[in-house]
Amino acid sequence: MKLYTFILVVSFIFISGIANSQTVKAVLGYNEFYSPKDGQFLESYMGIEGSSLKWIKDGDSFSSSVELTVIFKQDSNVIAFSKDVLNSNAVDSVAMNKVFLHSSRYLLKNGDYKIDVKIDDLNDTVDGVFSQSDFTVDNNVDSIYLSSIEVVSEIKKTVKETVYSKNGFDITPNIYRYLGERDSVLQFYTEIYNTAKVWQVDEAFLISYYIIDNSTYTEVPGFRVYKRKKAKDVVAIIGSFDITKLLSGKYTLVMELRDKNNRLISMSDYFFSRYNPDFKIDMETIEEVNIAQTFAELIVGSDTLSSIIKTFYPISNVYEVEIADRVINDSNEYVMQQYIYRFWEKRKVSDPFGEFKKYMKKIRDCDELYATRIMRGYDTDRGRVFIQYGKANTIAIEYNDPSSYPYEIWHYYEAKGQRNIKFIFYNTDLVTNNFELLHSTAYGERNDYQWRLRLRRDQKFENIDDTGNTTDEWGSQYNNLYETPR
Repeated sequence: MKLYTFILVVSFIFISGIANSQTVKAVLGYNEFYSPKDGQFLESYMGIEGSSLKWIKDGDSFSSSVELTVIFKQDSNVIAFSKDVLNSNAVDSVAMNKVFLHSSRYLLKNGDYKIDVKIDDLNDTVDGVFSQSDFTVDNNVDSIYLSSIEVVSEIKKTVKETVYSKNGFDITPNIYRYLGERDSVLQFYTEIYNTAKVWQVDEAFLISYYIIDNSTYTEVPGFRVYKRKKAKDVVAIIGSFDITKLLSGKYTLVMELRDKNNRLISMSDYFFSRYNPDFKIDMETIEEVNIAQTFAELIVGSDTLSSIIKTFYPISNVYEVEIADRVINDSNEYVMQQYIYRFWEKRKVSDPFGEFKKYMKKIRDCDELYATRIMRGYDTDRGRVFIQYGKANTIAIEYNDPSSYPYEIWHYYEAKGQRNIKFIFYNTDLVTNNFELLHSTAYGERNDYQWRLRLRRDQKFENIDDTGNTTDEWGSQYNNLYETPR
């Protein structure tokens, strides 16, 4: 059977207006699903902060009205379109500060799309806010595959069908990709398609889901679950993790589908951030490390040890950075040696010295490529991306564009579990070698739909809808290099 890996492309956008007296603040997220009756569809979720709206008072209650426009394009062709006016019910002053959720569904075939979103507060004269993003729908609908992973704030059995109903469940999504100190459970919903079509009905298969630490790209111990399922038209998966002991940091939830012979058939993933300040640092895990006759024992000098530990920051999680800061501030050379050894033992217990040597070579390469007169290579944006994602498959360099600041466009075919990701760096001071990150399509990185306009030396912003992606400036190639990397 052909191995099919589901390519999850989920856009997640914070939308806010230009600085003025009243701007709408909203969060937009997407998930991909499939209906045996209607085909593939994209489900969008818009969370609008009530506190950012202008409310009309009527007696003791308040009301708001928002116009939401969503346009899906391929080239200049509009593929799908919706315009909704969202009217709130009469609410009290407390409810005005809540987040109002709206969901829509769009039938979309495989292809590359641009999505334009505009939100207008109809009670305010200020211009609406606008955002644009790119995404790809790429599912083999004749094969077995997984839907997006939808993290939920509430899930219950359907009594009456609504726009939030799927496969017998009413699902309220958590659209923020963020789990804070009050969140103790990560709960999620996924669907599996075509198992009964490709295999026999009721044939057994295996589902597993687990959490990866994005700083190390390794599995987090204690966060893996296995489930056996039987083939049918649509298989719904509801899973959860107790995350009270999950450290602050950036993570990816991964789900895998394997057949009865343990062959990987499909997978899906979900990026999220975790903030957990209540989980305290345990220095004993460092101070109990035995470094006798190890490479760490040979590294001496407080300044040298401190400098080496700081180079670990780009691949450290929040917990490790916190411990490293404390170790450096205490200036105890022996504890610093213990930290270095423990850091690499966690990554490869069979050969921590080998992993350390490979990483330090990468740091030296990074310094050679991206260091400035006042910054180590790993402290720069390009250096940090180089350390975290590896060497890009293609790098387009343009330092003499007549209309734009010097820039570089990096393209990765695949990195950190993501496909077709891009980074754009630019240099506005025209003197140093320090190129700042302007825009990226990678999860958790800076994303700016107006990057083309910021790249131009004239910085002309005609209006908030303008993305600058229609044509290149005279003599410029940034659109072409971005759309077709080489």
